Amino acid sequence: MRRFVVICPEATASDDFLLDDLPGTSGRLDVGLRCMRAALLFSHGIRRDVVVYVVLGGGPRAPRVVRVSGAAARFVRPDERSLALLAKKVLASRVDTAAGGFVDVRPGVALASGGLEQVIADLGGATAYVLEESAPDIRDVADLESRDVAFFLGDHLGFDDATRAHLGAMGVSAVGVGPVSVHAEDAVAIVSNELDRRDARRHTPR
Repeated sequence: MRRFVVICPEATASDDFLLDDLPGTSGRLDVGLRCMRAALLFSHGIRRDVVVYVVLGGGPRAPRVVRVSGAAARFVRPDERSLALLAKKVLASRVDTAAGGFVDVRPGVALASGGLEQVIADLGGATAYVLEESAPDIRDVADLESRDVAFFLGDHLGFDDATRAHLGAMGVSAVGVGPVSVHAEDAVAIVSNELDRRDARRHTPR
């Protein structure tokens, strides 16, 4: 299982944004949605072994987390407007998340009140990594493809001090994706490609 946790400290946790001006009205929820697309979707298909968490820290309803599981999700489309419409519907839903934990809103899509702590509780025994610039290259991490893994990354703002402290207390290892700084969704795509290559080698007869 692959899990990606995208932390968006200013992205709105409500449906109060405009589809025609997503970057300007959502606190850059668009960054989280592009990371979701990069993690879940490939050409003409969806990765069934991927779960994406988008942690939303902006607005009066924050913090909240949207979780999308490729194993059960349906009709997840690659264009940004469709993903934004999905997010808008999920964030507008009246499901009761006050008791804690994730509540299913539609097949494969769930919502939780709370922030990073909700994600960590949901990860189980996954081996956690944080994507950081200048960290050791992911290509040098042994046996990555044989584990249940979770990758934490920030949006264009990166991690705040509280998030860094929380991840540090977990003992999360830092990995990088190369010598050049890339956008968050490109980092997700690179990680996915690396894992795809390793999986292919594991299943190729010798």
